[in-house]
Amino acid sequence: MCEMKAFVSVLWCFMLVCSTAANQTQSLEEELSSANSCGSTEKMVDDCFKDLPPHLMEFLQNTKIVITKQEIIAKCKVFNRGMQCFDAYSKRCLQNRKLSLYKNNIDGARKFFKKFCADEDFQRDYLRHKDCFTYIQVDWISCTADFENILTDDLHDDKRNVTDKFMEFCCARFAYENCIYNSARYKCYKNSAKFARETAKMLSDEKHFSNCRHLEDMCAHAARVSLIWISLLPVAFVMALRHLPYIIRQ
Repeated sequence: MCEMKAFVSVLWCFMLVCSTAANQTQSLEEELSSANSCGSTEKMVDDCFKDLPPHLMEFLQNTKIVITKQEIIAKCKVFNRGMQCFDAYSKRCLQNRKLSLYKNNIDGARKFFKKFCADEDFQRDYLRHKDCFTYIQVDWISCTADFENILTDDLHDDKRNVTDKFMEFCCARFAYENCIYNSARYKCYKNSAKFARETAKMLSDEKHFSNCRHLEDMCAHAARVSLIWISLLPVAFVMALRHLPYIIRQ
């Protein structure tokens, strides 16, 4: 994982709610890392946070889930500092097309943190459901990793057309949100599970996915068909074993 992706993941995983927007494309990462006049992203990150107070540096380096108002404020200070550095770096070092791609990729996380850091009603809702995020944090990481792997594989699949890739992206996003919801549904109260899914939706709300909501019914249907088929396989296998002796005798 490159420095930029690792750093963005730290910022956006302040409660181990990893933003899918952190899945920057490889071309964007290479553009950032290879900008000769700008230096490496690792140096930029070091320069950005070298003068952080010790208590904020601790927040930057750990993955502890925030559970108090004070911890929310601290995380937001770290995030805002990081975004200022990245915005300045990208504006200075990226060409127009890459700059637009960068802005689109972080759109969901930026909107989420704007709400999380400024909306006191949302903060109260989060703190009300904080235990749920603790229970599902491992599953959340797993769901996010699966989603990012699908995006990465599809981005480098030159054999598929743009329409198929977009459909795959949208269904992968739908599966990601449901993956988190299903984990929370079994480990948390129902209203906490709903809040977790809404949080995942906000974090994955990139401009690239702006039209995905129109395809959710289609993705849901495909998921149900797949689930039915998978559930039928063990039954079919058992039935085949039962009839195998009769088939052999014939």
